[in-house]
Amino acid sequence: PSSHKNQGIHLVISAMDAFLDNGDEDESGGFTDSQIQSLLSVCNTTIENPFLLHHGGPTYHMVSNAAVMLCHLLNGMYAMKGPDGVRQQGDMEAAMFEEVLDTFIAVRKLLVIHRRKLPVKLRCHGIPRPSLGLPEDGKPFIDLGETLLCACRGCQGFVLMACSPCVAAERAQSAARKRRVEAAREAEVEAADDMDKALDDLSNDFNLDDDALLGMLSQLISA
Repeated sequence: PSSHKNQGIHLVISAMDAFLDNGDEDESGGFTDSQIQSLLSVCNTTIENPFLLHHGGPTYHMVSNAAVMLCHLLNGMYAMKGPDGVRQQGDMEAAMFEEVLDTFIAVRKLLVIHRRKLPVKLRCHGIPRPSLGLPEDGKPFIDLGETLLCACRGCQGFVLMACSPCVAAERAQSAARKRRVEAAREAEVEAADDMDKALDDLSNDFNLDDDALLGMLSQLISA
C-alpha cells in the first residue's frame, strides 16, 4: 500500500538526517536535538511497523545503525550524568534517558529476531544489551566492544566512530573471525535439521498399518 511506501520513505529520510548531522559537543552525548529526534523517529517507526525491516535496499542496515547511535547517545548521557543523574526524578535529561532506553530495548528486540532469520552474510550488527546492573566505574552503559560487527565497512564505522584506527582494525578482524564461527554453527544446525528430516522420512516409510504389512508379506510369499 502507498501508506507503507510513504512510511518507508520517511524512515530513510529521517535516518539520513540523523547520519549526516555532525552533532554538537555541547548537547547531550554530543548529539543535537534534531539528530536525537530523527533517531527516535527511525526506531519508533520500525517498532510500529516491523515489516519495514523486510524492505529492499539498506533499510534494515539503516535501522541497525540508528540503534547503534542510540547506544552512543545513552553512553554519552550516562557518562555525563552518572548513575544518580539518570535516575533523578523530575529531571528532563533523566526522562529523555528513559525514553531513549525504552526505544532502544524495543528496537533491539526486533532487530535480534529479524537478524536470526537472515543468512550470516546479510546480517547487520549483533548489538549487545544494556547492563542489567550499574556498570563499573569507567565502563560504558552499553559496551559496544561486545558488538558482533556487520561485514559492511560502512556499517562498521557507526560502531567504531570513537575508536582509533588501530583499535578499529583489531575489532574488524575479531568480527570477521566471529562471523566465520557463526556461519559454521549455522551450517551445523542446518546439517542437524537435514539429518532429523531424513530420519523422520525413514521412520514414516516404515510406519505402516497392519493391512500394508500383510500386503507386503503376501507379495514376498508369492514371489
